[in-house]
Amino acid sequence: MNETSFSELVSRAKSGDDQAIGTLLAEFEADVRLAVRRQLPRVLRSQFDSMDFVQLVWTSVFAGEGVDPTRFENRQHLRAYLTGVAWNKVHEEYRRRTRTLKYDLGREEPLYVRRGGLEQPRDVPSHDPTPSQNLQEIDRLEQITAGCSDKEAEAIRLRGQGLTFEEIAARVGLSERTVRRLIDDTRRRMEERRWR
Repeated sequence: MNETSFSELVSRAKSGDDQAIGTLLAEFEADVRLAVRRQLPRVLRSQFDSMDFVQLVWTSVFAGEGVDPTRFENRQHLRAYLTGVAWNKVHEEYRRRTRTLKYDLGREEPLYVRRGGLEQPRDVPSHDPTPSQNLQEIDRLEQITAGCSDKEAEAIRLRGQGLTFEEIAARVGLSERTVRRLIDDTRRRMEERRWR
């Protein structure tokens, strides 16, 4: 394929021609993947596959608006450009994850630790309440609903599960206004007892 037809091939790929995209992928995907693997820091390897970045490169070059397909003089020029985009994508993600507390890679810990000669799972704290917290919640619910009718107690329990006033009213057969008043009274009693 001569360089004129290569430019046409790149232009067709940029315009969305599946056959042209397939041809370019077959020729350049291995080079882009190798560039990604060379640049991918060890701390990101457990979180990303090199193909994640390869897809980002192809999307930005052939689906983005900023790349003019006629700028590539030959195969070597396109190969160098794709390698540069791969380098940028990898380092952009690395910077994002190392500068943001949410993705602070230094805070990550392995799920398994070596104890003696064995790999054992690390104790990971759960967001679920502990059994004693569950018992405390049941005890408080009983204290709050003491003296309430069955419908009122059910309304308070359903509110604790996150249902709306309208949903509670429909389930227990009380008016929405009554449910709101009941929940407000319950909240006031909890604040008086300094419960949260």
